Amino acid sequence: MLFVICHLLLVIGHWSLVIGHWSLVIGHWLLVIGYWLLVIGHWLLVICHWLFVICHWLFVISTSFLV
Repeated sequence: MLFVICHLLLVIGHWSLVIGHWSLVIGHWLLVIGYWLLVIGHWLLVICHWLFVICHWLFVISTSFLV
């Protein structure tokens, strides 16, 4: 009887470890994907910022000739 109880505890512990491991793996990859989305979003923001700056100065230069 003690063997059965110990065996069940071992099985439960094993599956808890397996589930914990895969939760960690999935969480890790979600973190990696989130990090790269953040990096891509950052560079898109930088590119859009510089496009805005260039367009702004083109507008300023082109309208300065109208005055």
